[in-house]
Amino acid sequence: MVAKMKKQAIIISGMALLLFALLATGCWDRPFISSGVEGSRLSEELLGYLENDDAEGIKGMLCEMTRESPTIDEEIEVALEFFEGKIISRDFEFRPSSKSVRNGEIVYMSINPDIDNIETDEEQIYRVKFYVQVVNAKSPEKEGVSEIVITNAEGEECIVGEYLER
Repeated sequence: MVAKMKKQAIIISGMALLLFALLATGCWDRPFISSGVEGSRLSEELLGYLENDDAEGIKGMLCEMTRESPTIDEEIEVALEFFEGKIISRDFEFRPSSKSVRNGEIVYMSINPDIDNIETDEEQIYRVKFYVQVVNAKSPEKEGVSEIVITNAEGEECIVGEYLER
């Protein structure tokens, strides 16, 4: 009798667990955004555009507000001249981030990748730091990269765009 009750309890618990798992996963229709994965993807993308002198690629990463700056094309060209060569090594990027969630939905997420010791075949060393609002439900025109800061080994900086507050 006791063995039969234990068996029933195990079966009922298993069914409840299965039902819970199905309901929990089946109803989730919002995309999951990993700040680590997104930060790595964006870092690779930006560094590729810099080493290949791709002004349009960089401009495409920028948020609407930054793209609309009257001097943005000139700023990008200066940055491409400042960054010399093809990347041969670099440190792993540091990716501080922040996120706000409301009712289970991400309403704000920012990532600030910082990549140090970027060595190029032109014997140059750079640090690239940039600011990205991945999600901004209140101000979607701020979604994208707002500022890129490139620093060479001598401490000289080249800045594209401007940091935008939330």
